[in-house]
Amino acid sequence: MTPRAAAESGWARSVVALSDAVDRASTAVSVIATVAFAAIMLVGVFFRYVLNDSLAWTDEVALIVFNWAMLLAIASGYLHDKHVNLDLLVRRLRSAGAARVAVLAEGVALGFLVSLTVSSVQALLLASEMHTDALRWPLTIPCLAIPLACAIMNLHWVRKNLTAGFGPGAAVKLLIAAAFFVLVILPIGQYVQVTGPLRAAVLLVALFGPMLIGVPVALSLGFMATFYIGAFGDAPFNVGGMQIYNGLNILALMAIPMLILAGKLMHEAGIAQYMVDFAQVLVGRLRGGLGAANVVASFLFGDISGSAVSDTAAIGSLMIPQMKQRGYRADFCAALQGTAGTLGMMAPLSITILLYASATNASVSRLAAATILPAFLLAGSFMLVTLLHARRYNYPREHVARASILPRTLRALPGGFALVLVVGGILGGVFTPAEVGSVLLAYVLVLSFCYQTAQPRRLYAAVVEAGYISGMTLFMAATSSFLGFVMARDLVSQHVVDVVTSISADRHVVIFLVSLVFIVLGMILEPPAMIFGFLPSFMPLLAKANVDIVHWGVLFCTNMGLGCIIPPVALNLFVSTHLAGVR
Repeated sequence: MTPRAAAESGWARSVVALSDAVDRASTAVSVIATVAFAAIMLVGVFFRYVLNDSLAWTDEVALIVFNWAMLLAIASGYLHDKHVNLDLLVRRLRSAGAARVAVLAEGVALGFLVSLTVSSVQALLLASEMHTDALRWPLTIPCLAIPLACAIMNLHWVRKNLTAGFGPGAAVKLLIAAAFFVLVILPIGQYVQVTGPLRAAVLLVALFGPMLIGVPVALSLGFMATFYIGAFGDAPFNVGGMQIYNGLNILALMAIPMLILAGKLMHEAGIAQYMVDFAQVLVGRLRGGLGAANVVASFLFGDISGSAVSDTAAIGSLMIPQMKQRGYRADFCAALQGTAGTLGMMAPLSITILLYASATNASVSRLAAATILPAFLLAGSFMLVTLLHARRYNYPREHVARASILPRTLRALPGGFALVLVVGGILGGVFTPAEVGSVLLAYVLVLSFCYQTAQPRRLYAAVVEAGYISGMTLFMAATSSFLGFVMARDLVSQHVVDVVTSISADRHVVIFLVSLVFIVLGMILEPPAMIFGFLPSFMPLLAKANVDIVHWGVLFCTNMGLGCIIPPVALNLFVSTHLAGVR
């Protein structure tokens, strides 16, 4: 080995070791912070509803700790490739072409990460002049997590892209990142003006181009927003860091990691299996009853977990092997589970509803109440199709012994009470979404200890995995908030209103056209990206057509469910086909 090669090898080992050490530390801090903000919320609930003495600081401190927990989880998730990307173009290219596109994607990703690092550092000066409401702490405390998370992601980028050696590909990646950073920091828009159709075309390419070449969706949204600031030069550069903070600093979003963690712990504790057993008691005696029980179990578990993907994974891992063993076709198992999993989006406290409510300032309790009847109708239609399919293919009935009916029902009661806790707490106006999340998590944790599944190592792994999923979702929410800010400055909403109303101003036509747009977008984007990236542009149009915000929220969740099962992305189908062994 030459001295230069030896030096490069030693440098690479040092970078990998540093990246691993930083990742372990950031993951541990993220886990501790997640436990801390959940505990703080629970303390607030105890004082408010048991001691009748509200603490003014609990929500504020919990939000600060939540910001740190999620941003560190986002940084760790970047190293472990937990962020959603589309790579539609890359998968259709030959190996040489895919390698070139991958170089471009990595350069674009680094360009945005470096730009966000600098923007968030600049934003610290502005944040130091602002304070929280109750404790009067400087906003520097929560905002400091943004440049730290960006610095960690930059380190992980170096580990993934440069430790293999400084070849031409590595140099091109760095040049692309440097060119983008120079473009936005100048900004070039002060010297070159782009208007008219060319402006719209440039923005569309900046938005969809990175997604198509494999840049994670969250980074693609932030890239477009940062590109806008540089290309048109009419907003301060530090707005990126502040908008990322504003996108995360929403109390209702705190419920998301707690709901995801509660769902994972329920699965670990076997509560999902008890739900399946109880569903078989209800409908198992019908021909195709196991498939119908799948729908019922997905409906019940989705109401608790609030996540379509969690619902699909948790119930599918239990039901699909049983269905295949009983003679159900593997492709039907995958299709049924992917579709039934979308019922999680129609749950009273689904993650989609929480994100929609935070983006539109809609009432969570009104949205929760409005989804109940449509969710029952959807579940009923799924069951009807399942039973008709079972009759056609002569699928078996499930024998449920009379002696097992009562034990199965009793074992399902703890999970059923969790459902009552979520639905009753929200519809009754007893808890806020974040409070429901903390109470549900505490309840499920107690159940885990009762079922003796709460081993420290398993709990730690569950918190880490929940952090990855939450971080992926909330990073899209944060960068989408940044994108929504620049789109509002560009009057995109007014352009949308003008285009659609030129076709028709009728309320039903508007609902149909907007629904069609979001179904198509749902084929390639995740709900958080659409809620924060595109939905704000359509809200003025819906308001002008006198469409009720809650009515549209129910339709929107239904559209998102369709998007989860329509290729090319179809995240629910991706999970269910993997479980069913269908390609």
